[in-house]
Amino acid sequence: MKYIWAILIFLGGELILLLVFDVLKKKIGPEKQRGVFNLSTLKGIFERLTIITGLLLGFPQILIAFGALKIGTRLHEEKESEISNNYFLIGNLISILAAMLLSALIKHALF
Repeated sequence: MKYIWAILIFLGGELILLLVFDVLKKKIGPEKQRGVFNLSTLKGIFERLTIITGLLLGFPQILIAFGALKIGTRLHEEKESEISNNYFLIGNLISILAAMLLSALIKHALF
């Protein structure tokens, strides 16, 4: 039963984040990426799942790895990207904060 709560917490958090990121896209996001669900959304879900798993397993270094991967992938696309630095930074900070909060809630539900 504890694992069902963990899954429900994760899914509930992701639903809330869909709304948060939709508002963020409308305010400062690029025009052609303004759908509710696209490949970036799926990547974000997997990123948060990875961060949550790392934090739950006691590996806070996952945040360093996440930052390095985000910067590394951003440098390659930077010249042809429509995504502003503000949108990129705010989106990633929200994602990290959500992952930390969700992992704390899941940890509380499991233990």
